[in-house]
Amino acid sequence: MADLKILHDLCDNFYNPIDQTGTISLKSVLHNDVLTVKYMTIVHFATEHALQAQVRQANEQALQIIDSKISDLKSVYRENAGETLRLEDLGGSDNVELVSMAPTTPRKVAYYRYNRTYKVE
Repeated sequence: MADLKILHDLCDNFYNPIDQTGTISLKSVLHNDVLTVKYMTIVHFATEHALQAQVRQANEQALQIIDSKISDLKSVYRENAGETLRLEDLGGSDNVELVSMAPTTPRKVAYYRYNRTYKVE
């Protein structure tokens, strides 16, 4: 069984964000033995077709960043705890939240969110 205190300390990145520009957010939440990695970014679009293309691109970026974060987390955990961190992938889900739109301009702004959940074994 993984040492959840060490894992919690390693997941806390509040003071060390993944992106200094503020356009991408990646937060890890550990609740009991369930680790949820939350990705969020901003997308700009004018048409539904443009939104679909940007959502597809944001999803690919989210998967890449989350996989990298999990890989880094496993290696740092191994260094600190002296054991291998085993995670069972429970899947992910995404959504798009429209934030801003005006009738005078076709440009719309939305949040793209992707949450991936893992069970700590």
